[in-house]
Amino acid sequence: MKARWLLAISAILAWAFGVMLMMNAKAMEAPMGIDVTDKVATIAQAQGAILFGLGLVNWLAQSVTDRRALAAVLAGNLVVQLLSLGVVARAMAMGIFPPQAIGAIVIHVALGAWFAFELARLRKAQA
Repeated sequence: MKARWLLAISAILAWAFGVMLMMNAKAMEAPMGIDVTDKVATIAQAQGAILFGLGLVNWLAQSVTDRRALAAVLAGNLVVQLLSLGVVARAMAMGIFPPQAIGAIVIHVALGAWFAFELARLRKAQA
């Protein structure tokens, strides 16, 4: 049951961030001090499209009953959160992102921890 909530919440977040990046990358990236040129906006829009797709996968996976398939979706999401956390943390450490980007770190840590917890819980139930 908790995995379904996680998938629903992560889908809604992915859609929200994805739409914001696709529709107005400058407004989304400006608070992090990113100078959004047309090239950067295009990359951000592509990232938004990927997030939107990930949201759809997560939304549809809520009804998955096959444990191996659910584990694959949870593991894929965990990898996304860990890699995204690394990108943001590196950008902050290098001074590319300002301290205001801490919100992104919080989101990636929280979602990553929840995906890891649900994946571990699923694997324990399989044993």
